Amino acid sequence: MFILLSVLQSEPYGIPTGHGQLDISEPLSDSKVNLSEAARVLCWVMTTPANHASKAVHVKRTWGRRCNKLLLMSSTEDKELGTIALPVGEGREGLWNKSREAFRYAYEHHLEEYDWFLKADDDTYVILENLRYFLYPFSPDFPIYFGSKFRYPEYVKQGYFSGGAGYVLSREALKRFVEQALQGSKNCTTAFDTEDLEMGRCMESVNVTAGDSRDLLGRKRFLPLEPMFHLTTNPADDPNFWYNYYSFYEPFYGDNCCSDLAISFHYIPGQQMHVMDYLIYGLHPYGVNFRNPPLKPKLSWDEARLVPGPYPVETTTLLANYAGITGVPVELGKVVFGRKLWSLDLL
Repeated sequence: MFILLSVLQSEPYGIPTGHGQLDISEPLSDSKVNLSEAARVLCWVMTTPANHASKAVHVKRTWGRRCNKLLLMSSTEDKELGTIALPVGEGREGLWNKSREAFRYAYEHHLEEYDWFLKADDDTYVILENLRYFLYPFSPDFPIYFGSKFRYPEYVKQGYFSGGAGYVLSREALKRFVEQALQGSKNCTTAFDTEDLEMGRCMESVNVTAGDSRDLLGRKRFLPLEPMFHLTTNPADDPNFWYNYYSFYEPFYGDNCCSDLAISFHYIPGQQMHVMDYLIYGLHPYGVNFRNPPLKPKLSWDEARLVPGPYPVETTTLLANYAGITGVPVELGKVVFGRKLWSLDLL
């Protein structure tokens, strides 16, 4: 079911000849850099009492172990599992408030201990090594965050990030979210229940840049659906599929769907996380060696905040069920995007 090939092994430098086959003349990553300390990641996972035993426990036993700190956020305390009870209700209508309170908790208890703050669902699978590799060039003092970018220009001009694929805030982004965005309801309302869209609006209101996490070939690192979908879907079968319209950047399918250094996938059942763990960390094809690309140099803020604009797509057909998915009325009409650079004057 989970055909990973070598999707998670390496990123192309030079001329790509296929997954895991690199033309690298540069040296390997500096072995003296401990990425676990250079990019300290607190992971908080959104879960519910009904999912503690079927999903959250598997996160804790697999990829969650590789976080610098793992917090399982629920509405009830489970001492055996170690969940944190937030003062929120359950159900889809409570997702946004749960996210708000979870980030508030991370801010109040762990702000200075970690550099980056990752939000994921209890059916998200994350490769922490690839996340840290990607984050290394960025300072946690930059007001920036990353994820799988979607578009809804009449609500969030710079785009927003899929909640299911997970998104990661810098320390400065978290500070602005709690210290500024949550202090008023004008630009950070509690009126809607669309967690990821509302998060995007809140971040935009306090000048936090929605960064670009794609690799050099434009392939996504944060994937909002399961590996099988990205690897085997033929877009011609359903050209009106919602993902094609709402993806900020052009989605790719097939063997080149995803970055060789992919960070996350969504809709991974609890027990399948152990399969993912084995295929990524345990299985090695005899006689095949993969070389790690070098760490990228540190970026300046001017470099980090230059983000490519959306790919041109004429949105003339909107899915009727989108309002049911997001809870937000869909009245975009005809929107044509041109290629440009977003360069927000954030400081």
